[in-house]
Amino acid sequence: MKKSFVPELENKFKHPVHHFQIQVSNIQKSAMFYGELLGRLGFAKVFETEGMVEWQMEGTRIIVAQCPKRFLAEGYHRKRVGLNHIAFRAPNRAAVDELYRNYLLPKKILTLYGGPKEWEGYDPGYYAVYFEDPDRIKLELVYVPDDL
Repeated sequence: MKKSFVPELENKFKHPVHHFQIQVSNIQKSAMFYGELLGRLGFAKVFETEGMVEWQMEGTRIIVAQCPKRFLAEGYHRKRVGLNHIAFRAPNRAAVDELYRNYLLPKKILTLYGGPKEWEGYDPGYYAVYFEDPDRIKLELVYVPDDL
């Protein structure tokens, strides 16, 4: 049994991640991309202003914001210090396949590692598809039996 280092916080929140923000090079292109993707995953747009859009599902918010010009030159690479990728949970394997067939392929969104498959060496039954957003940030939709 895992012991919590902070017992007073244990199981306090159903959704432990409040929000995360993704800086993007082109807010219009990324807002369209994330709007379609997150809508398919059950998120709803809750806020929009110049240079920023926010979606929410239950207790988690995802914010996409225009990167300031002075930081655009270097671009993003997942092997640098910082975020490597974001994995979203799928309710079943069929949802992973559906996203691949009915969204990623028709939209010609770059899919990594040959499309959806079961990944050996991960949790038993780990079934995922990996793909990239317009700035090449790696995203994943994953189903793991009995995950939660």
